[in-house]
Amino acid sequence: MAQLNWKYYSLSGQLYLIDVYHGDDSQHLIIFINSEIILIEFSQNFYIENQLIELKLKEENANFEYILTPQLPPNDFPAEKTFDYHFWLPLIILIIAVNLLFIFLF
Repeated sequence: MAQLNWKYYSLSGQLYLIDVYHGDDSQHLIIFINSEIILIEFSQNFYIENQLIELKLKEENANFEYILTPQLPPNDFPAEKTFDYHFWLPLIILIIAVNLLFIFLF
């Protein structure tokens, strides 16, 4: 049974540990991400966050070669909003509260 692992940094910069267990005779494949099973199939594609990761298995003379390839996100994928309504509203309330605190204390 082949056991491989990779360190993968997602588009947001978070580290993921990918472990693969592949049965040479049975051809069963188990993929773990951060020690959690995410795939027990014969399909070798899986997602980390919203990015498709493709795992290719090549057999040559009863030996397997494993290639892990992140795929580009689709163009119609919505970009994450960093500074949206949930950021600005608490910030404005905090600034007003700090200003009022300074006005009444001094």
